[in-house]
This record gives sequence, structure tokens and C-alpha cells, in this order.
Amino acid sequence: MHLSRLILSEFRNYQQADLTLGSGLFLFCGENAQGKTNLLEAVSMLATGNSFHASNDREMVGWQAPDHIARVEGYVQRREDTLHIEIALFDPTPALATTTSTPFSLPETSGTVLPRKRIKVNGIPRRVMELIGQMNVVLFAPADLHLVDGSPDERRRFLDRALCQIHPRYCQSLVKYRKVVTQRSALLKRIRDNLEEPRMLDYLDEQLTTQASLLIYERRQMIATLDREARVLQATMSGGREQLAVIYRPSFTVDERWTSFEAIQHYREQLNSVRKREILQGVCLLGPHRDDLEFVVNGVNLLTYGSRGQQRTAALATKLSELAYMRASTGDEPILLLDDVFSELDRVRRDYLLQQVLRHEQVLLTTTELHALPAAITAQARTYQVNEGHVQVSTY
Repeated sequence: MHLSRLILSEFRNYQQADLTLGSGLFLFCGENAQGKTNLLEAVSMLATGNSFHASNDREMVGWQAPDHIARVEGYVQRREDTLHIEIALFDPTPALATTTSTPFSLPETSGTVLPRKRIKVNGIPRRVMELIGQMNVVLFAPADLHLVDGSPDERRRFLDRALCQIHPRYCQSLVKYRKVVTQRSALLKRIRDNLEEPRMLDYLDEQLTTQASLLIYERRQMIATLDREARVLQATMSGGREQLAVIYRPSFTVDERWTSFEAIQHYREQLNSVRKREILQGVCLLGPHRDDLEFVVNGVNLLTYGSRGQQRTAALATKLSELAYMRASTGDEPILLLDDVFSELDRVRRDYLLQQVLRHEQVLLTTTELHALPAAITAQARTYQVNEGHVQVSTY
């Protein structure tokens, strides 16, 4: 799988851009704040329908866009066919209603209210949920180097971003689950304030545990693969000195021997056991929204005791394992997006990542230091200079 063409119109600082791509390694070099990351953001949007670093879609509409619309368009070459994906982003005006949406769904519309985002695949209107999985990408940005020592929210987003691209049912369950958690938290507060009866939780508990069962199952499957793959990569990068374990820490007590039906029953019992505490605090205390990952090297938790080098090696090993998992799950090679991560890595880890990069079908890599990359890499790449929203073939 690879992106053969990328077209941008009024997207971020790009008034117009039309790039012919293909398989292989593409280097985009330039100073900071010139638009390199914006290119990767656009490619990622074609896969997920959402930005990896914007808080809302309005931020991606160029401030000088004459019609207040930004467009991202891509042609994706897959094993059996070619996809044409179009995304239009609307900058809301007073005439547009204020709406909110979950990270994997579009706002509902009625009457003359326009959506903030419109998606077409091969000319047919689609929802975000229908777009996800058509094209797969793995993004590796500097923030991902903090996968190990960052917040649990970051690690959950890492899992969700990958699993939503691979398993449509996971994405559907995630949207439903988040809606239930929001409703349940509001109900808990009303019960605490004596405005509702505790028995009103029963229906939402059933909904929460049903969706949680699927989310937990898919997360366990993915993490088992990450653990196996990352263990080998960590050992290789450390010269055999470090044995890494990636461990799933769900907030529910989980037993892999349970059937799906048994798991739902056990989760419901666990919810009942904390119901009084949940009502008192007015929040949902158990469920996938409170899960976490733990990274252990030679029996030591890296979050607490790991060195910076060990943490970054584990993060790198885990992201590369994500690639392997996505490839094994879909049968397609995902597009790899590397956003200026080499400046954050020491030479040993940088050289190892570069070796891995050359094995993938399509890699889009941004850097501010082209001269710092090995000549063997730049010789095989097609190089572009990015300057103030303009992309030109480099003569480097």
C-alpha cells in the first residue's frame, strides 16, 4: 500500500500543493514551522479522518482561504485497487451550528446546518467511521518517544489509533463505549445529588460491559504481539543486555480463560462492587478508559526506574512492533510517517531505525538536518525542500 498522489488546498500554510509520490523513501527537509509536519498531518487524515495534533478541524483551514474551506485529497494504491479519498474541512461561521463530535464520528446535521467535515471515497460520501481502515498509516513523532514515560492517556490513544485502523468493530465499540461513559458519569452525579435512583445504572452497566469486553479483547491481542516483537527489538538494540516486557494493565480484573459472556458477567460484578464509591465520586472508576500499559526491562518498571535511553529504546521498539502488528493483521504494508524523530535519538537508535525504514514500502520522513542522515539513506530517497508552504524537489 502506498500513497501515489497528495493534493492540498488551503490546508494549514499550503495554499496549493500537488505531490506525486509512490513506493520508497521520501525526505522532506526544511527549517522549523515551514510545513513539514503539515504534510504528514494531511496524509494521516486520509487514513483516520482526524488530525494527530490539532484540537479541532478549524485549525487546519488556512486563515486566508477565500471560501473558508480546506481540502485534502489523495490517491492510494492498494494491492487490488486504487482509492481516491477527498476530505473537505469547513471553518465554522456564525451561520453554522455549534456541534461536537467524538474522535471517530461526524456531528449529526439537520436542515441547513453544514457539517465541519465532508468525506468522499471514490466519489461516494462517507462517514469517518467508514473511512478508517481504507488506508493504514503508522505515525512516529517526537511525542511518541514519551510513550513509556508519558501519561496513561497517551498510551491508550496509541492503542486506539492502531486498532481503529485495523478493526472497524473496535472503532464502533470505542465510540459507543465513550458515549456510555459520558452518560454514566452524568447519571452518577445525579444519583449522588439524589435526583435519580441507583437502579438506573443497571442498563448503562450492561452497555458499558458489553462494549468493554470487545475493547479489552482486541487490546489484549495487540499487546501480546507488541510484547513478542518489541522484546526482540529491544534485545537487538541493547546488544542483548535488555529484556523488555510490554504488559497490559486493565482496570478490570481480566482472565484470558473467560468466554466473552463470562467476561461481561465478571465485569458487571466488578462494577457493582465499586458502585457506592462511583456514586460518591461521580465518575466511572472501572473500564478501558482507565487501562494502561507497563514497560518492564530486566524486571524493572521503566516508568519509575528506567533511564532515558532505556525508555526511548522501548518506545522505538514498541512503535516498530506496531508496524509489524498492522501488517500481520491487514496483509498490507502500512505507510510509515516519521516526523523529525531522528534529532531526538542517539546515533545507535537512529541508525537502527534507518535500517528498519528501508524495509517498508513507503516512508515519508521529515527532518531539519538532512546532512545528519547517512549518505546511504539519502542516496535511495527522493528529497524535497519545504519552505513556507511550498514543496520543491531538492538538489541536495
